[in-house]
Amino acid sequence: MAAGVRARAGGDGDPVGKYGVASMMASMMEEGAGDRDALALADAVDFLGATLEAASGLDSSSVSLGVPVARLAQALPLMADVLQRPTFPATELDRLRQQALTGLLQVRDSAPALASRAFARTVFGATHRYGAIGSTRATLEGLTTDDLRAAHARVFHPAHSLLVVVGDVNAGDVLPLLESHFGTWRGQSPARAAPRAPAPPPVTRREIVIVDKPGAAQSEVRIGHVGVARDTPDYFAITVANTILGGAFTSRLNQNLRETHGYTYGARSGFDMRRAPGPFVAAAPVQTDKTAESVREFFNEFAAMQKPVPAEELAKARNYLAFGYPGEFETTGDVAANLAALFVYGLPDDYPARFVGRTLAVAQADVAAVAKRHLDA
Repeated sequence: MAAGVRARAGGDGDPVGKYGVASMMASMMEEGAGDRDALALADAVDFLGATLEAASGLDSSSVSLGVPVARLAQALPLMADVLQRPTFPATELDRLRQQALTGLLQVRDSAPALASRAFARTVFGATHRYGAIGSTRATLEGLTTDDLRAAHARVFHPAHSLLVVVGDVNAGDVLPLLESHFGTWRGQSPARAAPRAPAPPPVTRREIVIVDKPGAAQSEVRIGHVGVARDTPDYFAITVANTILGGAFTSRLNQNLRETHGYTYGARSGFDMRRAPGPFVAAAPVQTDKTAESVREFFNEFAAMQKPVPAEELAKARNYLAFGYPGEFETTGDVAANLAALFVYGLPDDYPARFVGRTLAVAQADVAAVAKRHLDA
């Protein structure tokens, strides 16, 4: 079964100069909680045949428990400690800091990572939270346990958190357990709603950024702009349109750049829909001596999306999304994650039940309209 708490706050609220603190805070929550250090906590979780993880993304943060139903009563105290009483030991922070600093060195040698970082910084600006992927060396070296405690108090607060339990259980048995471990949780700071990230500076012209990476095996292409928020009314039409463009193996971008021209092993596109508008990006690693030709083909496909989509291609994209949707609910963890997403993005409770019908109802005119509004080359 799955149990967990999802907080509607995360890295989008990191203070300027400390981008990445929420992510480090979540990693540190597993390094000691209550009266257990990291090893004792790991041993206790393993003894129950359970998994216990903390994580923080831009939109939300979570503590997730997977455990056999028979061991739930024994596992909930561990989850409560990690959520409410992490200790943030300085020695563990030093160890994770060194791991992260080593990761930064690896990023400098990774063309895909450099491309993604340059893209985010260009689209959103260096000072916008969405313009910073990961931490910098200066940020990591300056993080203290006080910073982690402040981030924990901000992020994990009952005023903007949801507790989810999914499994072969009933409310009468589970609610007393939850009340005993989470009923007195009041948070460590005044309750306040997590704000959305601010709008980035508008893009008014096409811009080309080249990152020189001597010795790179391929060219990494990233093309895009600011997209839409998750609660956009255009969600279903955008998702169908992007499936046609670059959201599936049989999409236009992949068929063009991989199958027709052989420039890449895979081309894709997607809208990263967050609580605030995230990026739209089309991407591919391409043969170095075909970089210019590849970029040209990307823009050819953007232009083609402004024309009516053939009925057969539209039906194929709708069916791909609709028929694949039940697979997102295969496990108790999947169900818990989908329920938490409704909470994070303010979606209605009947959203899963309506997903297939709304997807299949997307018409040619809908695709044309969102292509015009949201695929501006």
